[in-house]
Amino acid sequence: MCLKRKVFNQCILPFLTYGCETWTNSTEMKRKLQITQRAMERQMLNITKRDKKRNEWIRNQTGVKDVTRRIAQRKWKWACHIDRTKDLRWSIEILQWIPRDKKRPRRRPPKRWRDDLDSYAEATWQRKAYNRKFWREMEEAFILQWIDNG
Repeated sequence: MCLKRKVFNQCILPFLTYGCETWTNSTEMKRKLQITQRAMERQMLNITKRDKKRNEWIRNQTGVKDVTRRIAQRKWKWACHIDRTKDLRWSIEILQWIPRDKKRPRRRPPKRWRDDLDSYAEATWQRKAYNRKFWREMEEAFILQWIDNG
């Protein structure tokens, strides 16, 4: 199990979360990644769904890192990194860009990248990111909030 845990944490998990800093985190995406991770964990333990083992029991047996936690953590760190860059890179310009001519559709608008950060750290999160100590203290609460609410 120790070797399987290492392979999962060092090879599979980075593969699953490649580029997750830039994803728009939706509930559907989170659910699909959780299902994938649970299937891999059941395969590691050689059990099936018919065995009716709880997810908590499976996680305790395998001891692998949670994919949703890693995604939220990487997004939080990436937001801080983007905000602290001084030069005008395309990533900063896209983050602050507001289209002049286009209106958003009448229906519920699709979720944007910064919506998770705005809902947790308010719209002033870009000013808060300059204080690294404060930003690190807020990180754990953001991760837990994102995992619970999705």
